[in-house]
Amino acid sequence: MNGSGDIDAQVTLPMELYQAIVQRAQAHGHSVSGEIIALLTPLLVEIPNELEEEFAAWEAASDEDWLTTEGMLASLGE
Repeated sequence: MNGSGDIDAQVTLPMELYQAIVQRAQAHGHSVSGEIIALLTPLLVEIPNELEEEFAAWEAASDEDWLTTEGMLASLGE
């Protein structure tokens, strides 16, 4: 993967993790960089969905709190 959209990055890995990635890369016919990309890509696809769900839950809780507050204020004004 050396396209125009790629960025060279340096990462320090524990030796055991690096060796495990090397073994996976060899088994899949990838370079170490290619294997790291293959391992990370699914995580990036999952994160936005998790964030959307978390935001929707936060917004629903916020709406519920606001409705409760409105109800309390209305009952105080009566």
